[in-house]
Amino acid sequence: MLSQHTELDSTTSHKSLVYAWEGVIVYVTQDHLNKAHAHFPALLQIGLGTAFALAVEGQPARYHEVVVMAPNISHSTDSQNQPYIAILIDPDHGLYAYLHPLLNGQAFCSLPAARLESFQSQFQQLMTAQLSLEQVKQLLIEVLLVLNPQPLMALPRDQRIQRACEYIKWCVPHQIPTIADVALQVGLSESRLMHLFSQQLGLSMRQYILWLRIRYAIKLWMEGKTLIEIAVESGFSDQAHFTRTLRRMVDFAPSMLKANTVFMSA
Repeated sequence: MLSQHTELDSTTSHKSLVYAWEGVIVYVTQDHLNKAHAHFPALLQIGLGTAFALAVEGQPARYHEVVVMAPNISHSTDSQNQPYIAILIDPDHGLYAYLHPLLNGQAFCSLPAARLESFQSQFQQLMTAQLSLEQVKQLLIEVLLVLNPQPLMALPRDQRIQRACEYIKWCVPHQIPTIADVALQVGLSESRLMHLFSQQLGLSMRQYILWLRIRYAIKLWMEGKTLIEIAVESGFSDQAHFTRTLRRMVDFAPSMLKANTVFMSA
């Protein structure tokens, strides 16, 4: 189903699509080109027409068909004017258990398109907005099972850090917890919490909270809020602050998303 604020017709069928739910963003586009950036979620990239160009951590671009990328890795992608799917999965989300073993400690791994050949018709339906949000969720699970039939039984996290993430998600954006608040909740000293958090998630607690606010902003966007409303309700000082943060984390300007993207919801 489309967001209640958007109807898919001949003027929007060529646009990019965004499906989003807690911990996951699925971005579907006919042409993707961005600058180097890094974000908290792990990334599954799927080229549907031909190989896409991917530059990782300042290295020269190379061509790939399917890529799994670890969290917090600087990268830029050029889909070469071909259909492309990017799936962002937060590393504190249960679905990350499928991707983590594939990485085997590396920044990314490249896979052949043949691994996902059986999904071509479903990918085509995804590209043309024929799938509901629930169908996209099911499709993602099926794709992950094909890529890794034996996911981890549990995420590779200290349980205290996992509890810290859950507590922070419960607070944000309506309340921004302090390090002392979180440390008290999980039974760690502040210094130990900061060390473990950075070590296991690859970013500071402040950066993690910032990403959660971006996620909340996307939720508001899907509800049809204006950019000013989104900035205020998700805790940014103003629209410019929100715009800078969105560019830095996902290399998108709000104006570009607003003009070229259809947000899909239940």
